[in-house]
Amino acid sequence: MTTDDSREIELPSAAEDGLAPDEEALLAAFDRMRPQGTLRWGFDDAMRRVHEPEHATAAASMPWKGLPDDLWERGNSARIGRRFVGDVASVLAGIMATDARAVADATMAGEDDRFVATWDALRFLAARVEVLEARVDPAGLEVADVQVPVPDLSEWVDRVGSWLGSPDAGATIVVGEAGDGGLVRAVAAAGWKVHGIEPRGPSVWQATASLEDDRTIAGSRSDIVLAEVADQLGAMPNGGVAGLLLAGCVDRLDLAGKLRLVDQIVRVLAPGGTVVVMTIDQAAWDGALAPPARDLLPGRPLHPETWSHLLRRAGLTEPTWHRPTTGSVHAVVAGSAR
Repeated sequence: MTTDDSREIELPSAAEDGLAPDEEALLAAFDRMRPQGTLRWGFDDAMRRVHEPEHATAAASMPWKGLPDDLWERGNSARIGRRFVGDVASVLAGIMATDARAVADATMAGEDDRFVATWDALRFLAARVEVLEARVDPAGLEVADVQVPVPDLSEWVDRVGSWLGSPDAGATIVVGEAGDGGLVRAVAAAGWKVHGIEPRGPSVWQATASLEDDRTIAGSRSDIVLAEVADQLGAMPNGGVAGLLLAGCVDRLDLAGKLRLVDQIVRVLAPGGTVVVMTIDQAAWDGALAPPARDLLPGRPLHPETWSHLLRRAGLTEPTWHRPTTGSVHAVVAGSAR
């Protein structure tokens, strides 16, 4: 049995103490009544009190503090019988009388259980969120913490122009992750305004310098920012981009992160826009990872067929899987309905 101060107390057994069957049953029932004690598990009752204040009694305005700690110890150290049952009843009677007086005082003072219940619900919810946060990506790795394969996108640089179509004046193409800037330069050279996103500082500085040195794209108004792709997309307006070219981040994210990324793609993509997901071949990814990265990363690449399914399910049209011929990066191209 566990008391609400988390001390472990061994229950007496019938064999050791000669308890009668009815006494052993009473002890087991008493154990089931032990305090549960943590903030996590009172949430449902608190929410019921928030949503059903008309059913709440005045007693709810003064949360019961529970039985004294030593009562649970006495319940396991004493021989279960009439003396103990009478002792418990006596203590309970005193507690209930005290609570009754407190409830009467609270009612006269105009206490409203909805406020108490709301506060309880927030406390319980906070405790539950802490538990969930501890379970999701417990290692908390940043992109620079482990070595992951950098996708070689060179095979697709000359083809993205045909997927994106004719440049639209003022329309923006998002490239995330930008890497060394090669894909950004190719799209900018085709006449598009490009917004690159890259989470690695050194890559951002290198790619930015390459944009400034490339005279063929001078005045393209293209830029590269230091950020996580999912975070940056979340700050963009609905329907604000004409196309998205995504690589790197699509491989590392866990499944929940990938699904959120798909939601953001659909939200920011303008009608008639295009999304290209460039994902590393799963076998190549596994073979290129060091053991720490393989063990600790929250996610791994999805199969191109899976990406096609997710994009189609999100409402994008005609996902097409383009297989690599020289490299290890697949491309899945889909469009937004006009």
